[in-house]
Amino acid sequence: MSKKFFGLMLTSLLLLTGSAFADSFTFLNPGNVTWNGVYVNPYQANNNTNPQNNPLAIYCDDWNTDFSGTPTWNANVYTLTAANLPNFKFGNTTPNYNVTLDAVQHTLSYGLSATPAPFTRYLEAAYLDEQYENEQTSGDSAALKLTRQKELAAAMWTLFVDGSHVDGLIGAINNSSDTILATTYHYADDVALFLAQAQAAVMPNGTFTGAGWDVIVPIGNNSNGVAMQEFLVHSPVPEPSAVILLGSVIGYLGLTKLRRSGQVRL
Repeated sequence: MSKKFFGLMLTSLLLLTGSAFADSFTFLNPGNVTWNGVYVNPYQANNNTNPQNNPLAIYCDDWNTDFSGTPTWNANVYTLTAANLPNFKFGNTTPNYNVTLDAVQHTLSYGLSATPAPFTRYLEAAYLDEQYENEQTSGDSAALKLTRQKELAAAMWTLFVDGSHVDGLIGAINNSSDTILATTYHYADDVALFLAQAQAAVMPNGTFTGAGWDVIVPIGNNSNGVAMQEFLVHSPVPEPSAVILLGSVIGYLGLTKLRRSGQVRL
């Protein structure tokens, strides 16, 4: 086989298999904001393979998986595009749960639905994360920024929550409210509003495309032998440290999320 032919074949394989690359990550800390016994987005991690942008702010979309401590793990990183959807942890998960607001009782109910489709939900997740980033530079009070941080994380977690965890998540949202000065912020009201805004931003004629966002998809267990969560990360992102050869991913990437009672949910 000539070198030229091999090079063309390899290029074709890379195009077909997506833009994945593999790195090792170490979870640094979950921050200091908790809600319902859970640390909320964003968290910090180091990219051990490409450290030039450390520490990274990472956002967990995976309410279903728990871990604790500061483990190292491996993962594939994919650009948030429709072509890469089959590689995402929840890319083939359908139907998912949608929430419905009772504005009088300030509570959410939920049911399974095939819409929005998984890729739309990933775009919504990135949109919600960007709203957190925008909130930090807003003129809101520190107390309101804190409430919005919790509500936006809760809204994001509803997108891919599974049947074993949906009752706990929705129940926690329904039981949460913050009173700031004379205004009461019911989490159920705001979560429903944020989800509606996210959906309007991405479909059917929305302008939000998820540009600059990547999905960190865990490979296997972390260094503590526990399954890892999936994360989203905003640009700047590191250059690929490895390529996909003949359909096989060379190397690994690591990330994490924490959850309940001293654990982190990323």
